Amino acid sequence: MMKAKEIILRAIKGSGRPPSRPAAALLSGATWTFRQRNLTLKEALDQPELAAGIICEINRTVKSDIVWPGSGFHNLLVHIFGGKIKFRPQGNIDVDEPAFGSISDLDHVDLARIDAHEWIVHIRSIIGAVSQRIGSDYLIGTSCWGPFTLAGQFYGVERLMSGLYKDKQGIRALMEVMTEVCFRYLAPAVERGAAMLSIAEPTASGDLISLKHFEEFVAPYLQKVITRLKEQDAFITLHICGNIGDRLYLAPQLGVDLLSVDYKVDLAQARRVLQGKIALAGNVNPVLLKDGSAAQVRAAALKCLEAAYDDRFVLMPGCDIPPAVPLENVVAFINCGAGRPF
Repeated sequence: MMKAKEIILRAIKGSGRPPSRPAAALLSGATWTFRQRNLTLKEALDQPELAAGIICEINRTVKSDIVWPGSGFHNLLVHIFGGKIKFRPQGNIDVDEPAFGSISDLDHVDLARIDAHEWIVHIRSIIGAVSQRIGSDYLIGTSCWGPFTLAGQFYGVERLMSGLYKDKQGIRALMEVMTEVCFRYLAPAVERGAAMLSIAEPTASGDLISLKHFEEFVAPYLQKVITRLKEQDAFITLHICGNIGDRLYLAPQLGVDLLSVDYKVDLAQARRVLQGKIALAGNVNPVLLKDGSAAQVRAAALKCLEAAYDDRFVLMPGCDIPPAVPLENVVAFINCGAGRPF
């Protein structure tokens, strides 16, 4: 019987024939995972050994083919470089104040802060501990905002969007630094056992910026960081929220191994556009996972499999799942395709 790791790797690499069952995984899921043991992100961050144990324990029940230690902490980078953040009692980390007040603040960026910060050390410790415990059976991954979304968190989304029209030179300078921040945050995780690196670009959604701006201000920097990360022998997942139908074709050009799409994207269309060049993942609505019954979750997951299943498809939620999703719904989601000959 194939291990979960073998199944997901076959889906990512493409083998010409489907694996013994559909690959299925969560996307991130850190906040949800820790909530199963009433632990906040801050408490998990301060207790890395406990956090690693919880991640492994919960996945013994869920059996996600990809396990994502270190996910959920993307906005810590804003704090490290001088911005203000807020830990929610249950939920992700909010940015209360960006790190940069002006483009000139780029002149004072010290990238060594990333490796030196205690929180980053703890995150990498969690990744290493999870990899040691279950890395032979499951694919270990971690995640970060992509350069464009980092730019919005560091500089403010409104100023970023205005700069696309009024200060292109400044935004390009900002994007260069954010590309380096993304790389410097993710690359050391590979040494700790994270073979899959997920780059999330919600601010680059088709709901927020045009295809023209995506091609000018997002794609070149994504391609740059992806190329460098793949030199570390990592697989790359790209997730962009919202409707990205007009930019699906760019994913293979960027060097992505697995494209994770939102529930707003038509899976059949995405499969046609990608033509098997890279793996596709998606895309059950996370709200349904939270509010629906296990039967409704299974039906939605099966609909995704019927629309897009082949040897390069991974069943995933359309985004990170809310903390309040019932455990039984996650189990139903991951297990729904097991043993079914799609």
